[in-house]
Amino acid sequence: MFDRFESLTVIRALLHMETPLAVGARAALDPVGADLPVIKDPGGLPFIPGSSLKGVVRSHLERLLRAVHRPPDLWACDPVGDPCVSGARKQALVEAARSGGGFDDQRFTSEVLRESCTACRLFGSPWLAGRLAFKDAPLAEVPPGPLTRIRDGIAIDRDLGTVYRGLKYEFEVVIPGTVFRIEIIAENLRDEELGLLLTALRFWEEGFLPLGGKRARGIGWGRLEIQAVEQIQASRLLDYLMKGEKLQRSVEELREAFARWCSQGA
Repeated sequence: MFDRFESLTVIRALLHMETPLAVGARAALDPVGADLPVIKDPGGLPFIPGSSLKGVVRSHLERLLRAVHRPPDLWACDPVGDPCVSGARKQALVEAARSGGGFDDQRFTSEVLRESCTACRLFGSPWLAGRLAFKDAPLAEVPPGPLTRIRDGIAIDRDLGTVYRGLKYEFEVVIPGTVFRIEIIAENLRDEELGLLLTALRFWEEGFLPLGGKRARGIGWGRLEIQAVEQIQASRLLDYLMKGEKLQRSVEELREAFARWCSQGA
């Protein structure tokens, strides 16, 4: 899967936050800060961790794959409850790859790939490296004035519907209107696989994919603006290495490749 370079694709986008965003750090370093602060870089500017972006997009794409559900090409396992390749099955594949002496890594990888669901083949699993990477998302620009504000939170007694005494807390949010720069790196993905990812991202373009915590309170909603899909192909590798040239791919053409993939499995 990675032993030969086939292509590297970069999806560049902007995330325009329409509501406040709560992507929190574990604890406040400032003794007078909020109980649940926003995560910030060493310069004190908020950012969105790549792990948060990857988790949201993977979860959303898995839901779409379960709706389409056309195995063996388009399906998603439950990675926690019922993984596509269990620990016992992985051990059996290891033993099979050891037959004849030594270890046939290529055989093991191909068998794991064959039995893995679409989501695990793209995002990775305990036995398989992912082919999608999500960079930490910094601010696209630093506007004047404060970037965050403090909001109040309370704990509710679910039986009485009233506030628990003494359980008020404060949490920090990034203000609405903030814009983050998103970069997704895809390695050795076919056009239809890129189309699957871009089709899933359409929900984000429409503002239907919330991010971070407190989402039920209307926090974390924004719209994705895909600016470019740039690709380096093995057939044009020297053009990139010598001149830095990258191929500009059409989002709609890649989505159409995914649609053809779906129709073939129908």
